Amino acid sequence: MKIDVRVTGKTQLLGLIGNPVEHSISPELHNSLSSYLGYDIVYVPLKVEKQDLGTVVNALKCLGFIGFNVTIPFKREIMKYIDENTKEAILMGAVNTVKNIDGRLFGYNTDAEGFARSFKEEAGVGFSGKKVVLIGAGGVARSIAVKLAKEGAEKISLVNRTTLKAIELADVVNENIREIVQVYNFNDKTFMMAFEESDIIINTTSLGMFPDVDNTPVKKRNCFNSNQIVYDVIYNPVKTRFLLDAEKMGAKVINGLGMLFYQGISAYEIWTGVKFSEEDLRLIFDSFKKILTELCKKSPNLLGGR
Repeated sequence: MKIDVRVTGKTQLLGLIGNPVEHSISPELHNSLSSYLGYDIVYVPLKVEKQDLGTVVNALKCLGFIGFNVTIPFKREIMKYIDENTKEAILMGAVNTVKNIDGRLFGYNTDAEGFARSFKEEAGVGFSGKKVVLIGAGGVARSIAVKLAKEGAEKISLVNRTTLKAIELADVVNENIREIVQVYNFNDKTFMMAFEESDIIINTTSLGMFPDVDNTPVKKRNCFNSNQIVYDVIYNPVKTRFLLDAEKMGAKVINGLGMLFYQGISAYEIWTGVKFSEEDLRLIFDSFKKILTELCKKSPNLLGGR
């Protein structure tokens, strides 16, 4: 018998709270990061019922967890149990990363940072002076909209099936950062003009995610063009119909795998203080893609989130 020495009395703990958590690939990512760095840290997924959220958060603090991630459906609800949330997290209306510092909990949102790092690396450009179409008005859209506004986007054309939600999101950005968000309806002729003139198009909805692979938020393929960068936060399938349609019209396309990876990297950096080199990140990302490919083969219904 071989003695398992991976966990000892000195092992530090990280976790993920949400419901469900069975689909999560965060344990594979974060435990691989700890192994790569030689850190004695273990990351565990914890399924939590809504009525137990406050109790669980207090327990993680008392048990000395150095930090934890938060996924659906608790990214907003968690904020009232945190001692101090960053200004950016408050604007984004969600926390997905929590750090325990001397018994006080600090809340962060790394979704937008993950998106920005992924986009810049794969597109080779940033957001300053760019005209952006943002599809969707949920939590991910809010995080991205705040990030785009703070990083100098010229205009954000926001479109969503529920106009009221889009207006609420626009108000958050326009009133707290800069007045750059304009709300459109999918059927507006002016929206199609804004779409065709945009530099960047981002889908934050679940339309096109496995198994609904024939769906897309944009029905007209010919509204894309070769001057655009088209981003989909979905990573399963690797290329949604939305991305395939854009690619056929010559646009540069990027899926959400990098966002998933870099939001995890940002969280790990917050917890540990480590800063990964670009060489390390390339090596880790290549390995992460292989892990995710295998997981998708085994479980093709893998959710497009943490």
